Parts: sequence; structure tokens; C-alpha cells
Amino acid sequence: MTADAVETGDTTVTPRDAAWTGVLLVAAAAALWSLNGALIKMMTREGAGGVAIAFYRSLIAGLFLIPLARGKFNTLRPKGRPGSRLRLRPAAIICVALFTLMTLSFVVANTMTEAANAILLQYTSTFWIFGLSPWLLKERPRRSDLWLLALAMIGIGIIIAGNASATLMGLIVALGSGLFYGLLTMAIRQLRDSDPAAVTVVNNLGAALLLLIPVLWIGELSLTPRGWVLITIMGVVQFGLPYYLYTLGLARIPAHRAALITLLEPVLVPLWTYLAVRETVSTYTLVGGAIIFAALLLLFRSVKSPAAPRSLKPAPHARYGQGE
Repeated sequence: MTADAVETGDTTVTPRDAAWTGVLLVAAAAALWSLNGALIKMMTREGAGGVAIAFYRSLIAGLFLIPLARGKFNTLRPKGRPGSRLRLRPAAIICVALFTLMTLSFVVANTMTEAANAILLQYTSTFWIFGLSPWLLKERPRRSDLWLLALAMIGIGIIIAGNASATLMGLIVALGSGLFYGLLTMAIRQLRDSDPAAVTVVNNLGAALLLLIPVLWIGELSLTPRGWVLITIMGVVQFGLPYYLYTLGLARIPAHRAALITLLEPVLVPLWTYLAVRETVSTYTLVGGAIIFAALLLLFRSVKSPAAPRSLKPAPHARYGQGE
């Protein structure tokens, strides 16, 4: 084992291995997340409202991931306080609040504007992450990452310019989801020593609990049989599993790099939405998407060392990935 290798259970993880694992985990999460626009549009055609979709999606995702988090919730308790199992670290409580605001604003934005507009404006989160992570996380982006961010944002700007036929309120709500997404990413990064399944379960069930009162007030709990099938797919495949993968990835790479990788999502969302509900994709989207993909490919080539501090211990996540 080299001086930079990390012992994780039965295996030895090198810095390069840890970095690549983080990249692949976040990329897989982005690909599954990209199903959101198509599924939300299909749900709205079944008569479901935005608050109900956000509530059920979080509830099902949280319940689905409980077995993965069994016995791991103590990692979210305040350090040095072995008291009640229900006591959470302040960072975990902040995560739940940001997660709720992020998922609610994003789903509502999808019901008010085109899926491409909603997802692309949510990805203004990258600006917040790059701007705030040096102060909140003490993680400074490499100069090469800043150039890749600029290239990717040119692609996003082209797509937004070609998909500007949205209502003003829909655009505002989508921009709000971007702010909450960026803050959530940095908050999750602060919990990187906690078990990823526990973080994901608490976020989802906490969001469902916070959304229960408004969904009851509005009276949106009823769904059609097809709606129940769609919301189950959303909760498990599109929402629960990718957030678990994303939390795993954030334990291995810094927030600003994860933000670049997840730019894969807005490229794929218009494709799935077109196939599902025939929501068209413009030439601007195709050109901008090609530029974003170029930035992603350059990012993949630049992975040479672990982005997380060497003091970080990824062992719990490595063991979890091996089927614990």
C-alpha cells in the first residue's frame, strides 16, 4: 500500500480510485435524475399537483432506502453526545429544510414551465456552489475547473436563450430551486462523514413530513392507478436511488466538481421529455448540450487525485458499496 492509499475494510482504495469512483457515482445519479421532467409531466397529465408529487416522491424514496440505512442513523447524531437516537446534528436539520425547499420548488416549476427551462435554471446552483464553497466549505476550485465551468455555462446559456417561452413565475420558482440545490449540495458535503443512506432517508422523510400539512390543506392526496405507478417509479428509481449515489459521490469529490458532473442531467431531460410527452427539443438545446458534454469529457480526463481531504475516511461508504 502506498503512502496515499486508504485502507477500507477488505480493500485498499488509492486516491485515483476514490476520485474515479466519486465521478461515476455522481454521473449515475445525474442520469437517473434526468427522468424527472418526463415523469412529472406524465404525472400532471394524470391530474396530480406539484405539492402532491413532491410529497409522495420524497415519502416513497425515504421508505425505499430505510433498509439501506438500518443501524446507520447514529452517524447523524451530534458528535460526543450518545443520547437519544432522534437527536440530529444541526447540519442534518439544515439539510432537511434545504432538501424540502429544493424538491418542492423544482417540481412546482416543472408544472408551470417547460421541463428544459426548469432543469436548466435549477442548474444555476453551480454558480452558488463555486461562489460560496471557498467560504462555507474551505474548498477552492482549481483554475482548470473554473474554465470548464465557464464552458459549461456557455452551453447552458445557449439552451436558455432558445427556450425562453416560459412564464415569469415559473422562471422565478426554477431559479429558487437552483439556489436551494446549491446550498443543499454544500450542506451534504458537510455531512460527508455520515452514512449516505442515513442522510438520504432523513432528507426524504423529513421533506415528506414538512410537506404533509400543505398537501392535506390543498387536498391533493388522491391519485389515479396510473399515477400511483408513476409516482412509485419516481420515488424509487428517479429520486431515492440517485440521491443515495450522489451522497456517496460527495464523500469522495468536492462539491464544485460534483456540480460540474451533474450538468449531464439538463442535457438528458429534454430528450426523455420529448420521448414521453413529445415536448420538443430546439436546435439551441442540441448545440448547448454538445458544449456541456465537451466540458464533461474534459472534466473526466482531469481526474488525477482525490478531491476530498486526506483526513476523510471513506471506509463506511466503501463497505456499503460492497453490500453491507
